[in-house]
Amino acid sequence: MTEKKPSYYQQPRATPYWRHNWAVWLLLGFLTFFFVTACNGNTSQNSASQLGHSPTAECRMVKHFMGETCVPTNPQRVVVLDTSPLDAAFALGLKPIGSINLEDFLSYSEEQLDGITEVGSDEQPNIEAILRLQPDLILDCRRTDRQLYEQFSHIAPTVSLFTDDCDIQWKQGFLNFAEALGKTEEAEQLLYKYHQRIREFQKLMGDRLKQTEVSLVAAYDNSIRPARVYLENSFMGSVVAEAGLLRPPAQRRDDWVMEISFERLELIDADALFVVEYPPESLRKLQPHPLWFQLNAVKQDRVYPVHYGSWVAERSIGGANRILDDLFKYLIEDAA
Repeated sequence: MTEKKPSYYQQPRATPYWRHNWAVWLLLGFLTFFFVTACNGNTSQNSASQLGHSPTAECRMVKHFMGETCVPTNPQRVVVLDTSPLDAAFALGLKPIGSINLEDFLSYSEEQLDGITEVGSDEQPNIEAILRLQPDLILDCRRTDRQLYEQFSHIAPTVSLFTDDCDIQWKQGFLNFAEALGKTEEAEQLLYKYHQRIREFQKLMGDRLKQTEVSLVAAYDNSIRPARVYLENSFMGSVVAEAGLLRPPAQRRDDWVMEISFERLELIDADALFVVEYPPESLRKLQPHPLWFQLNAVKQDRVYPVHYGSWVAERSIGGANRILDDLFKYLIEDAA
């Protein structure tokens, strides 16, 4: 049965007078050109105004993975949708009003997290919760969904970085977030101090630096693949590589992780073994296995449990410095 169309489709319409008036056409063309030119590059501002959040007159254009956005000169109500911008904001002295993933695996204190509203997970941010907070800036990472980005931009100016900028290229990502927050100078100072610490570590390690192979492992409560090796193309891997430490030959791969079964447990072995546990105490799944006791690091008592938040989740300057803290502690102080 053919659907019956509404009556307005059936009624003949008089031809508007402007279809025959070239002057009106010229005026419409000029106005269209002016409107498109004025709006080009300001999608985030126009979107924000649709929900009653008028863009501030004082803003700065910031380029990022999703384009270019005019952000407030001095943002005060910031929502972060990844633990990378969360760590960057903390390091720069700013506490966000909302964040995803405020779970117990983070290494931050209760005081640092107090007052921050959780707005869902990184897989599923809660749009309604973000909207209720009325942010003036949203910082995101690793998300490539253009439609979701537009939803965020309808709430507030949104700066979104590519995956690598929050992992192996975390220093560039840190500078990008700092630019959005209006704290570029502070970020450069923090990176300068970080590089000073790298040089200090290398000096104190001396000849041992090129003689020590380290393995970075996450222990999981998984009977099939209980371990994951983080390679150089990961956040923690990039920090350890910059410190100058070597990786075992089996781990020198152009990738970010390597999943390990019980049968291939020898692949995690090294002179020193740094183990992050998720969930806590998941290392106990590995320790009873016969192959565990054959590892050189286990025999030498050089297995070092480290915090999952600092080594995996907090992928910015704060997390990088906490990784350095552990390298100083276990490879220099404890070895003295």
